[in-house]
Amino acid sequence: MRKKSLKIELLGETSTASTIISYLDNAFVFIGSSYGDSQHEEGGVEERARDYNAIWMSPVEILDGDIYLGAENNFNLFTVRKNSEGAAEEERGRLEVLGEYHLGEFINQFRHGSLVMRLPDSDVGQIPTVIFGTVNGVIGVIASLPHEQYLFLEKLQSNLRKVIKGVGGLSHEQWRSFNNEKKTVDAKNFLDGDLIESFLDLSRSRMDEISKAMEISVEELCKRVEELTRLH
Repeated sequence: MRKKSLKIELLGETSTASTIISYLDNAFVFIGSSYGDSQHEEGGVEERARDYNAIWMSPVEILDGDIYLGAENNFNLFTVRKNSEGAAEEERGRLEVLGEYHLGEFINQFRHGSLVMRLPDSDVGQIPTVIFGTVNGVIGVIASLPHEQYLFLEKLQSNLRKVIKGVGGLSHEQWRSFNNEKKTVDAKNFLDGDLIESFLDLSRSRMDEISKAMEISVEELCKRVEELTRLH
């Protein structure tokens, strides 16, 4: 079978000087903060959408359909969505920011996959995950949670913040806030798995305190958090 060649041509400048071609998926190309459609017959790339925030990109990954994951040089993560169903061309051409989060590590690689063996009959086994690697040698996992589970864990995270204090008095909210030269905003649509899993290390009295606030038994809370640990 003869392979088709793809010639890359610059059809327009982006707002980010560091933008490079980072990911190709079939006929679609994710280029730093822009999203394009490769034109095999014409031999170029046509821009379809872009994120107008000026950021210095590192790796990118396609999560699901029109949703994309990115990392940048200020140790932040973010997700954007292409509004394919938008009524106006301007809406379809703008990548909407969905999530923002400060990881504290410089990510240089994303890969779809898992660090553990998945059991096909397990609910956790159906959760899609992306593995990331950092320049410091850290390996981590980003999981796309079902909405109901996300809301439950978000509430648990909020209650854990009240009983677990950061080193030197630094608040968890402040540490995880998306921060770069342009803006500082609270983290959104990301959860801190390390903080949530720290529930299992709390004293029984602290567990009871959080259990009361969550209106769920300690045993059930432990079960739900232990299920989360099976993602990695």
